[in-house]
Amino acid sequence: MKRNLLFSLSALAVLTGCETIQTPQQRQQMETRQRAATLETSDRIRRLQGQVESVEMENARLMQEMQQLRNEVRSYNSQIAQLGGNMKALEAKQAREMQETLARVQKLLSAAVAAPPRSTTPPHGAGREHVVESGHTLSTIASAYGTTVQKIKQANNLKSDTIYVGQKLFIPE
Repeated sequence: MKRNLLFSLSALAVLTGCETIQTPQQRQQMETRQRAATLETSDRIRRLQGQVESVEMENARLMQEMQQLRNEVRSYNSQIAQLGGNMKALEAKQAREMQETLARVQKLLSAAVAAPPRSTTPPHGAGREHVVESGHTLSTIASAYGTTVQKIKQANNLKSDTIYVGQKLFIPE
């Protein structure tokens, strides 16, 4: 406490410009404190300068990274624009192809409508119609109706023994 009081009085004396109440020992202590404060301030300044340099270096690095990101964004935007152009070209091509396909289908439909109708009467005289189901073969069908494979093939103009599910066959009697 006594020491704080002396320090306060010394500080007051320095501030008021009065040096008469300071002893040489007090003056030396004051100078020592001032040198210590000056050294501490210099040290703080050096540390702050180091921090400023670090911040500046980090800022430069970030600016460089930001420029790289801008370049990448420009590149991506360019690629997106190119892809957009490609998409438009593909959509136009698809629309053309669809129109061409529709025109071909219409042409085929017109030709089918204009063709003479097929005869719905059985090919050769009396018989029955049979709809092929899964597992049926010409031999099982012929056996079921009491006829031959050859007669069924002949009545239906079949070139091979191949038949398919849902196919309608005329079975002669």
